[in-house]
Amino acid sequence: MGYVGLCVAMALVLTSPLYAGDSTEDPGPLADFYSYLPATPDLRIPDISIPFWTDDLKKAKRAYKNGKYERAARLFQRASDDGNIVADWYLGHMYREGRGVRQDDAAAFTYYSRVADHYDPDEADNNRLRIIVDAMVRIADYQRTGAANAGLSPNPQAAARAYLKIATVYGHPAAHYALGVMSITGQGVKENPQQGLKWLMAAARKRYAPAEAYLGELYWAGKLVRADRTRAVMWYILARKSARPEENPEIFDRALQLEANVGEDERIEAEARARVWDGQYPVEGRRRAARGN
Repeated sequence: MGYVGLCVAMALVLTSPLYAGDSTEDPGPLADFYSYLPATPDLRIPDISIPFWTDDLKKAKRAYKNGKYERAARLFQRASDDGNIVADWYLGHMYREGRGVRQDDAAAFTYYSRVADHYDPDEADNNRLRIIVDAMVRIADYQRTGAANAGLSPNPQAAARAYLKIATVYGHPAAHYALGVMSITGQGVKENPQQGLKWLMAAARKRYAPAEAYLGELYWAGKLVRADRTRAVMWYILARKSARPEENPEIFDRALQLEANVGEDERIEAEARARVWDGQYPVEGRRRAARGN
């Protein structure tokens, strides 16, 4: 069961190479690593004094996509200095991951906070809302775990409150997953394994890979659920399809390990079950929904 601990400790976020189209109609990087739809706002013309996409921002995105992170960081910083929250959001990721800049949780937290400060439940621009809600998730992640190198002490109770709001209002799968793990372990909330399983299933329906992997571990070990090797492999097959190797290599490694430890009949049945689930909750369908298509 050592890997369940790994799943718990896995970043509650997916650190993917981000991509965003140049149009304001494109939801940006969120389309590829978070599949959720903000609550439908009242339709009105958004009052945005700062252009959502600027020339510096477009150049920065292209540099980021091409792996030229230092150039991207300089361009994002210029856009950030002009007050662009998209640039702040990217810089939060870059400082958190140490891409193109020195890894610095304090800087990441600051940039995410700048974005989250723009939260408006009546925000009419879904692109801005997705970015703002994502920043709120990142802040909750820091609250949950703390960051000693940034002087941030853990505050799991505050994190749980934030996750609950984000999960119930916006259906964000990372928040569902976090609440599932916290409910199972009793971190920041009253221990309630059955409620935790429900949160994990909600995230899995949105094809959130860490939740699928966590469920796979529970079925493999027979913790909270009856041990079922076939179902465990099924969840890992799904998690492997939901994730990317560069984001969650441990999922791919563990999936291969489990498949090597079951019989051919079990593997075939697991694949069949995974196809059924994937038909009901397809990865691409969720990504198209996130793009607003």
